[in-house]
Amino acid sequence: MSAASLTLSGGRVVTPDGVRWVDVVVRAGRIAELREPGPRPVSPDGERIELDGQWLLPGFVDLHVHGGDGAQFNTDDPAEVQRAAAFHAGHGTTALLATTVAAPVNELLSALDAIGAASAAPRPGAAEVLGAHLEGPFLSAIRPGAMEAAHFMAPVGESRIDVGGAGAIAPLSHAAERLLGHSAPRSISLAPELPGALELTRRAVARGLLVSLAHSDADYGQAVAAIEAGARAVTHAFNAMRPLHHRDPGLLGAALDRDELTCEVICDGVHVDPAAVRLLMRCKGAARTVLVTDAIEATGLPDGDYRLGDRAIRVRTGRATLPGSATIAGATLTMDAAVRNAVAFGGVTLADAARMAATTPAELLGIGDRKGSIAPGRDADLVVLDRDLALTRVLARGAWVDAAARVAS
Repeated sequence: MSAASLTLSGGRVVTPDGVRWVDVVVRAGRIAELREPGPRPVSPDGERIELDGQWLLPGFVDLHVHGGDGAQFNTDDPAEVQRAAAFHAGHGTTALLATTVAAPVNELLSALDAIGAASAAPRPGAAEVLGAHLEGPFLSAIRPGAMEAAHFMAPVGESRIDVGGAGAIAPLSHAAERLLGHSAPRSISLAPELPGALELTRRAVARGLLVSLAHSDADYGQAVAAIEAGARAVTHAFNAMRPLHHRDPGLLGAALDRDELTCEVICDGVHVDPAAVRLLMRCKGAARTVLVTDAIEATGLPDGDYRLGDRAIRVRTGRATLPGSATIAGATLTMDAAVRNAVAFGGVTLADAARMAATTPAELLGIGDRKGSIAPGRDADLVVLDRDLALTRVLARGAWVDAAARVAS
């Protein structure tokens, strides 16, 4: 953006105080002020854009995305990381956690190096790579989803420290120490029932990581123990976890019951039935529900054969599965589509959908003072939707996202 200031006027602005008809003034990549509309002179170095009643939302924050536009985050190439980040910016995602799937530890460390390099060199007009989300390898082989369970492991080493009774713990494995010691991770998904999972949770939380419960056959008590150790989220609720049973509520029951847990949901109509989406949103509310894409490298591309980590996957009519199987293998969802779906079949208002796509994930990650809302001092991450909720413009840290990067979702 060449102008020293930008004023977006005449839009329905979704703010922390509700939907307001205010002008949004941007300077130096940040939201400078919200002011009541009215005739005001524009300085010679300023730009004014009339929104004509369109919606202005905070830029989306995707905490769970594996790739897009032929690129994935299980890579050792920072340029591939940036390619996927640029693609998702074209769909309103202005910040994301580059999410890896389970793989050999050395490959994960190489991916973390690439993600860290991309995070350290943000590209104008692309989604900001906030760091990495490690989805595994500390997951349950009973609930692998589309991942290769051969890459799963427990967080503990072979030797145990006997401190007597119920307090006995095991030291973290060398693999867990190496992954936890890398600077790129901001979030880790794990199965709480695994040996050493609670110690890993405590260690990760002490390092400032968000711990999310995932790919798990945990019972309710094991989930509660993870909450007490510091876990605060559930990865793609309903998927790859023990189904809800009235006498065995499991992790899903804890997710719906306990206010400490915020739940991701893949709102594409494929991973979770719309009725279950509505149930989740009624139980958790917009402040405890996060829209995510779980998008893979095939997102934005035609049906065909692609990868998820080192696994072959097949996409037909937009649905990704393991070849020859009905097992869902990630999604081809974008955040602008997730927001429309949340309104269309989730039964929520656009303001609540925006909260789930931007404000709640930013708060959960601890960056709500910088991202996720339209308020003075926040990054100028903004999404413009027309009256039909189709995306028309994206501003990422004060720079317009190239319209050529926006592929219809």
